[in-house]
Amino acid sequence: MKRKPCYFKKFDLIIYSFIAFIFFIGINYALSLKVEKGNKVEIYVNNQLKYVYPLQKDKKDYFVDTDLGGVNVEFIDMKVRVTSSNSPLKICVKQGLISKSGQTIIGIPDKLLIKITGESEEELDGIAR
Repeated sequence: MKRKPCYFKKFDLIIYSFIAFIFFIGINYALSLKVEKGNKVEIYVNNQLKYVYPLQKDKKDYFVDTDLGGVNVEFIDMKVRVTSSNSPLKICVKQGLISKSGQTIIGIPDKLLIKITGESEEELDGIAR
């Protein structure tokens, strides 16, 4: 009489179920994190804050002067992107639209940083002293 091949042992199944349990806890934690919507755009040139604009629904174009000649920044439907640049690889143009708080567009040859900042929508209930 031949024995059936056994692919898993009892302790293997316990370890696999423990790993799956930790994995599902991590997924639930990641899904529970709240993403803040940005409401302001800060534009830094040469590591100095040059412009602060509110995010806008309307389409607006701005020109930002940099060391290489400048970039065109476009606001569309509460999102921001760089449409043209004089840098050789145009990486800041390829980064596309950003809209969430903490996202950035970086143009290294231009020494440009575009950062979206947001304020938390939660209000304080009280302060304990």
